[in-house]
Amino acid sequence: MDILKKRLHEKIEESRRQFPNKSLSAEETEKIHQRRKHERERKKKKKKGMKLKASQETQEDETANVEQNVKEAVEDTHEVPLVFNKVEVHDEPLNKIIKKKEKKERVKGNITPMTGKNYKQLLSRLEARKSKLEELRAKDQEKAKEFESKIKWTNVLYKAEGLKIKDDEGMLKTALKRKEKQREQRKKRWDKRLQQTTEKMQQRQDKRKRNIKKKKMAKIEKKKNRARKKGRVMPEDLAKSNIK
Repeated sequence: MDILKKRLHEKIEESRRQFPNKSLSAEETEKIHQRRKHERERKKKKKKGMKLKASQETQEDETANVEQNVKEAVEDTHEVPLVFNKVEVHDEPLNKIIKKKEKKERVKGNITPMTGKNYKQLLSRLEARKSKLEELRAKDQEKAKEFESKIKWTNVLYKAEGLKIKDDEGMLKTALKRKEKQREQRKKRWDKRLQQTTEKMQQRQDKRKRNIKKKKMAKIEKKKNRARKKGRVMPEDLAKSNIK
């Protein structure tokens, strides 16, 4: 602190020598002192930041060198030969391709099992299968028998896996009727619910309109009562008293 004060006094004396007519007050000297102090602190911070940055850069370089050395050591110890394979590029996503492949593997004898709850589709497939059998019977009885036995064996294999085969036309028709009836019932319930909600909405709207009208009439009646108190005569009053 003594050194700083000494330097400050030297600067003051120098400024006095440069400007002999101007005398510095205590406040001005204090301002100069504070300014120089801030300048010194700023320089120190800048120097510290530069040192910190340099140390970080050196640490990063050291870590990079270590990683490179480790990588080179691993490459030297484990020499892996390069293998060139063919890569198939598909437009479709990989999941779809895998699913299709699995589905093909599951399908036995190139016959899709009659399963599911889409009874309309199952009936159309059953009719297509029957028409195909009839065509084969008309052309070649042996091929028709082979196709029929193939269908039976594939159905047996699917049943062994736990699948429920739905190839009975009568049962499919009854199931389809039942499903359509349920759909109609659901539609009726939905329409009824929709009608009820619309009616409730309309009732609320009507109630709101009535309340608004009631409030307006109450305001008008209030104004009329005030006017009557002031001595005014309303047309309704004249009509009640039969005065023309």
